[in-house]
Amino acid sequence: MDTPEQTNQETPAYILSQSKARALVPKILSFFVLGVIFYLGVLLNLSLLELSSEVKDMVEIGSVGILVVVIILGIYLAIRRAWQQYLFYSTKIVQNKKSVEYVLITNVVPKKNLWDKMFKTQSYPLTKEFSLKHISDDIQLQNYLQQLVDYANRIKAL
Repeated sequence: MDTPEQTNQETPAYILSQSKARALVPKILSFFVLGVIFYLGVLLNLSLLELSSEVKDMVEIGSVGILVVVIILGIYLAIRRAWQQYLFYSTKIVQNKKSVEYVLITNVVPKKNLWDKMFKTQSYPLTKEFSLKHISDDIQLQNYLQQLVDYANRIKAL
């Protein structure tokens, strides 16, 4: 297995980017929907408690502040994750600190969910722990992945 230093010195044979819109829009929508549900829950709890208006106002302002911070942090992390590319090296695929060796890949068939159909993307669940997500339908990756897996398995067999 390559060490991180070896991977840093090796130039990737292929670099694959994610669809930014597919990666971000569902995340941002879910943050806002969950934020509204959280805020409505706070309002419901406040209406059931017998508190002074000053205390209710402070709790509402505090919950909105916490909610805004959580949403901004979540969006920031989603943006960082959406800009991470998949790097194809001679023996493995790397994204950020996760990687999978070609000999461990068990599936190269793309999958689509409702969001993928809306954004014309697909995902490749290569193993249980590693997937290529938010890949544009324009990029036909299945044959390329299968060739990499076959080649790695032939080299391993030698």
